[in-house]
Amino acid sequence: MLVYTARFVYNTFHHNDVIQFHTHVEGSASILALIELNHLTKTFKGKTQTVDALKDINLQIEQGDIFGIIGMSGAGKSTLVRCINFLEQPTSGNVVIDGKDLASLSPKELRQLRQQVSMIFQHFNLLSQRDVRGNISFAMEIAGMKRPQIEKRIDELLEIVGLTDRQHNYPSQLSGGQQQRVAIARALATNPKIILCDEATSALDPTTTTSILNLLREINRKMGITIVIITHEMSVVESTCTHVAIIDDGQLAECGTVESVFSQPKSPAAKKLIFRTAGADSGAMGERMIRIVFEGSSADEPTISDLAMQCHVAVNIRYADTREVSGKLFGQMILQLPEDHLQQEKAIYFLQNKGLRVEEVNGYVHG
Repeated sequence: MLVYTARFVYNTFHHNDVIQFHTHVEGSASILALIELNHLTKTFKGKTQTVDALKDINLQIEQGDIFGIIGMSGAGKSTLVRCINFLEQPTSGNVVIDGKDLASLSPKELRQLRQQVSMIFQHFNLLSQRDVRGNISFAMEIAGMKRPQIEKRIDELLEIVGLTDRQHNYPSQLSGGQQQRVAIARALATNPKIILCDEATSALDPTTTTSILNLLREINRKMGITIVIITHEMSVVESTCTHVAIIDDGQLAECGTVESVFSQPKSPAAKKLIFRTAGADSGAMGERMIRIVFEGSSADEPTISDLAMQCHVAVNIRYADTREVSGKLFGQMILQLPEDHLQQEKAIYFLQNKGLRVEEVNGYVHG
């Protein structure tokens, strides 16, 4: 079930130096939604079985968002992104991009619209026989741009992705991160409104992943391009996205701001994704485990020592970390409570009285 919460969004689009303010209501259609999925269903029929890959998905993504779509392997994420650009046609429901229902477009109109929707892949999909400049120019050649215009645009894009010194190298001469930067430049070549990233950092090491995500954030900030990130990694969503949709078994399990979903996950699917990043084990049978979330400066307060000194309650800290979520500092702990029920309730009351979010995590954390 979605949470209907109004919020104001501030977006700056540097293309035309225009500042736009608009209101978004999570879980309901937005007037300025750039991407709308309405009752989207996708069924694959085989000789012996039928697979419902997507089941009645309703989703709105606004212009200028960095929107994460996350789920475990087989949840339906990649099918969803392929439906957004109509590489897969939905079995039922509709996809609306920039006010246009894709099912109503002619093949020519669909090709034209796809120039506004670029895609970045996990394994880069570069042309091995072309150098960096040749790979970037490919989309512009297909679009029918003239050579002087193409060459000028390539120079601009090489500067953006930081590969001016590698422009004559071939893919085999580049690292994975450099190849993904070429793919990003190629995606930007036709000035798209939307970039779809399908597990774009999954094949990269952590340091390179961070640099690619920083580049995507910079592109979003400077160009106002809407970015949709398909991933199975919660850390990618936390560090990069403004909003997130959680897909579980082909269904939309939860949707909202990254901050709200991280700090107060509601669905079992969201809790599994978020709590498993804590790296805690579930403890022995019958042990009571809770998660507490700190925001901002409260992350530095000696809460657990205060609990021990003031309430004389000892807890076992199974896990603790501090991380940045959508630009804000959050801390979290997984605590194992004492066996005594009265002491358990005393600890929870103390923590809640401190203004902390407290929730049961038994059954969601694991070793």
